[in-house]
Amino acid sequence: MTSRPSADTVPVVGDQVRRVEASLTELNARIGVLAKVLGADLGSEADIEHILNREHAFFRVSAGHHAAVNASERRIQREWEELRGLLALRCDLMAQAVKELGLDTARQITLQVQARRDKEGLKPDSDGFHLRHRLADPSLSHPHGVSK
Repeated sequence: MTSRPSADTVPVVGDQVRRVEASLTELNARIGVLAKVLGADLGSEADIEHILNREHAFFRVSAGHHAAVNASERRIQREWEELRGLLALRCDLMAQAVKELGLDTARQITLQVQARRDKEGLKPDSDGFHLRHRLADPSLSHPHGVSK
């Protein structure tokens, strides 16, 4: 006799997929808004790494301005830190989704989120979500596939 998942486990996975999709949608939207407001270039993975590692020009310039920082400059600093934090949170969310839901499900989530953004008329890379390009790579689903 083969064991089948109980009826209790199936909805949990569905709920988890919906939560991940909703979280990713919200994160991407806020990241896109902050990037636009700050004029942050999220066009490449390197751009995002510079922000995550505080190597972006803004962080280098603001590091030297500890003295008299006005309210506007503090707001901009907070927004850059928020952008950095949201990018890191999105990385963690996707790593956890792949771990818990599997690569194929994570791929489907990212494609659904991007399809929704496309319908809204948003530029595909306005949120800097380059992982979807890698997840769309069919070689990743093959057991011997090599990521580019």
